[in-house]
Amino acid sequence: MKSFKKVLCLLVSVLMLAALTGCGGGEKKEAAKEGGKTVVTFWHVYSKNFGAPVIKKMVEDFNKSQDKILVKEVYNPDMYPGLMKNLQADVAAGKSPSIAMIGYNYLKYFDQNFKYVSPLDVEKTSDKDKDFVEKNFLPNVLSLAKDGDKQVGLPFSISAPILYYNPDLFKAAGLDPNKPPKTWAEVKNYAKAIHDKTGDYGFYMQEYQDNWATQGLLTSNGAQILSKDNKAVFASPESVEAYQLYADMVLKDKSALHIAADEGIASFYSGKVGMLMGTSAKIGTVTKSSKFNVMACTFPAFGTKKVQIPSGGNFLAITAQNKEEQKAAWEFIKFIMQPKYLAQWTINTGYLPPRQDVVDDASIKEAIAKTPALKIAFEELPMLSQWVAFPGDVGVKAEKRLADARDQILSGQDPMTVLQKAQDDLNALLK
Repeated sequence: MKSFKKVLCLLVSVLMLAALTGCGGGEKKEAAKEGGKTVVTFWHVYSKNFGAPVIKKMVEDFNKSQDKILVKEVYNPDMYPGLMKNLQADVAAGKSPSIAMIGYNYLKYFDQNFKYVSPLDVEKTSDKDKDFVEKNFLPNVLSLAKDGDKQVGLPFSISAPILYYNPDLFKAAGLDPNKPPKTWAEVKNYAKAIHDKTGDYGFYMQEYQDNWATQGLLTSNGAQILSKDNKAVFASPESVEAYQLYADMVLKDKSALHIAADEGIASFYSGKVGMLMGTSAKIGTVTKSSKFNVMACTFPAFGTKKVQIPSGGNFLAITAQNKEEQKAAWEFIKFIMQPKYLAQWTINTGYLPPRQDVVDDASIKEAIAKTPALKIAFEELPMLSQWVAFPGDVGVKAEKRLADARDQILSGQDPMTVLQKAQDDLNALLK
């Protein structure tokens, strides 16, 4: 019976893999048409309150600009986990969008489990702009969407973790708003001063169900998350020291909040938290929602150690399974990668642009002058590195496991015990 179950499990696994990778299905014979135009479906993750109006404008402008391609944008709720879940279901059903927006943390999972075509390969088949990628994107930016030597997709959105702060609470606590904390030791002292003198919380770090913000905390103290041979190695003295400082603010000083992201960020808006470690992608939302003049500074350091922070955001992957549809998808991607559209994307969201020449756009310069937090995000560009992506089907589970470890530590469990258990669990999955 055990042998039969093993054979059955193997057969199911082979069938699921074949469905996801498209093995055996071959290329679709014809691209979808509507009114004589090639239809391109564009899956993204942005809601009407966060980015969607700009996405819709890009699509409308592209559709008006020519008469051969019709792009249809499709919103996927629950950000990157939600899109990955929908993509798995769609591909398993024998379908796929033309373009999918993939979070950097799912880079390896996407590369190793889905069928796609590299933008560099589509570029070679184009009639024009054969050096579009090489001419417009810096190597370090392209590396954000590379798995080994493979250019999986083209970076679209780049976000950086920045420290927002409330100058009114700084003043009430006797702190100088023009001298924000430069180190994590100072963050801890500032948070305690704000809590002791005002009764409000001093600090909150965004707590989504992923490892993005805490990766920056750990790696800036010298910790490593994943080794070069793809083994989890984050249970280290450096990780414990960084987490202990964070946990002490929550549990001993009672100066930091430990709650879900939406609630925690809203607490900053309402003036109940002095400092918010959050994504630059929320600059527009944070500044518009706060009743005070939001100020910001770069990610603090651990003493004299080098700050190493992950780039958040996403890349665009061409998942079309027909060459005509792939070329049509590439034309749309090139269109929205024009500086004027990337500039509007940055101004409306706070995401940093993947093209260096966007920085010279007049509208970006004006936005930086009006929004100091945006200037801080641009200053962090040289500090950014890859958001760690676990390989294979561990990618989805790893983000949840690391978020659970964070919650256990901030609830009072021993950091080394928690991190060692999480590391062992993930390494068992990686075998």
